[in-house]
Amino acid sequence: MFYDNVERLEVFEKKMCDNLSSADCLNDSSDVKALKEVWINYRTDMAVAVGILREYKELITKLKSQKADNDIKKFY
Repeated sequence: MFYDNVERLEVFEKKMCDNLSSADCLNDSSDVKALKEVWINYRTDMAVAVGILREYKELITKLKSQKADNDIKKFY
């Protein structure tokens, strides 16, 4: 899980930023090997990012549900 591990999020953030920076340098490249590396980085980074978003979505849903339960309990 990522949401409870800030160090892991920081490592992923740095890796993603480095990959984005390297992709910017190759914008006009026609070198297939260089473009393949960017594509592989993109595919890997996006899969991890989607997983993190899903974890956060699940966490937020649980927190909202708990808050609603707590709000209901206040009235009883």
